[in-house]
Amino acid sequence: MSDLGPLLLARLLNLNEVQSGVLNIIFRIADDRGLLLLDFKDLRAITQYIGDNAKAFQNQYGNISSASVGAIQRGLLTLEQQGAEHFFGEPMLDIEDWMRLDENGKGGD
Repeated sequence: MSDLGPLLLARLLNLNEVQSGVLNIIFRIADDRGLLLLDFKDLRAITQYIGDNAKAFQNQYGNISSASVGAIQRGLLTLEQQGAEHFFGEPMLDIEDWMRLDENGKGGD
C-alpha cells in the first residue's frame, strides 16, 4: 500500500478533497513513524488508530474528522470485498507480470 501512495489510492476510493487530505495525513503519520503499510489490513489498522486518537495528531498534522476516517474505512472495505487485496499486498504488484514477451523480448499478443 505504501508504494501505491495516497494520491492513487484516493482516486481508487473515489474520495473527495477533504477525505483525500486525511488519507494523505494517514500515510504521512505512518511514514513519520517508520510504519510500512503492506496491505489493506495494515492501512485499516492505522486508519482506525488515527481516527481513535485524532486529537493527539491534530496540532502536528491538522484536523482529522471522524467522517473522513469513516469514508476511507468504507472505501477500503469495498475494495477488499471486490478482491483488491490480491493486487495490493505482498508480494508487491509488478506491472511486468501483466506483459507478455516473445522469445526476442518484444511485446507479444
